[in-house]
Amino acid sequence: MEKRVFELACRTDLNVLIQGKTGTGKSTLAQKIHRESVRASAPFVCINLATLHEGTLESELFGHERGSFTGAEQRRQGKLESAQGGTVFLDEIAELSPRLQGRLLEFLQTRTVSAVGSNKEMKLDVRVIVATHQDLEQAVRDKKFREDLFHRIRVLNLNLKPLRDFQENFGDIVQDLITEIARQKNRRVLRIAPEFARKIESYPWPGNFRELRNFLEYTVLIDQDEVLGLDDCPSWFLDASKKLLEEHPRLNSELGCLEIPISGRYHETIQTFERLYIQKMFEKHRGRVNETARKIGLSKATLIRRLKDYRLNDECSKSI
Repeated sequence: MEKRVFELACRTDLNVLIQGKTGTGKSTLAQKIHRESVRASAPFVCINLATLHEGTLESELFGHERGSFTGAEQRRQGKLESAQGGTVFLDEIAELSPRLQGRLLEFLQTRTVSAVGSNKEMKLDVRVIVATHQDLEQAVRDKKFREDLFHRIRVLNLNLKPLRDFQENFGDIVQDLITEIARQKNRRVLRIAPEFARKIESYPWPGNFRELRNFLEYTVLIDQDEVLGLDDCPSWFLDASKKLLEEHPRLNSELGCLEIPISGRYHETIQTFERLYIQKMFEKHRGRVNETARKIGLSKATLIRRLKDYRLNDECSKSI
């Protein structure tokens, strides 16, 4: 359904509302819709309403005439006018004051604007896409957002999922991003060390795709040996991962003691421990993959892969 709505957004001029948590790629999606539309050669004007001061927001959107207020020494073209023939993207639409919500609604109904301090109306040919990380339906119920404006902007609705909902495809997402970043920075496509992969798979990524991309861009640029490892990670990530580990319940409180056969080889011993640990935790949560993954701090995809690697699926199911 989301794909069909996206395709419809690309081939029409209908208003689009994009909703999703911070960092899920709302502005990227809006630009993609514009690039795929018949307006691709015309301007794409992005306005983050949350970053503009209430006192200047009306002027930013609609423009102003010379002398219309103190400091208005010359006529200024508004963002809506500058997008003539193209697309205007209004990010964080929920931040608009009630009065400016009314002005925007009037524009969407008439497709005309009048600058601050002017009685003249100008007809505009502009496609409008808006976005927010807030729950607009709740804002309407709370009387913080106009219901008539809500229905006007939500002709087409696209909802972007957070990164945590893509656990089964996380590895592919990471590899695609690394390939893209390496190409942009003229670097060879890098390999990923196992400990690096485990670390990023267990991190919750509250900043979603934007946070993950920024992290990977840093690691790609700082890497020296073409293998991404923990020594390439920024300090904030290592600190956050350490804190997450400290806040996780202690192993002995979950399982008691585990007797680990120790060999003379480091990686062999670590794998033995990991196999026993996953086996015990999987049994403890009675074979429930989602619950086990959540409790031990692994993604669902990673846990399933570990179960297959250690051939624990059948063995654990027999003991449950």
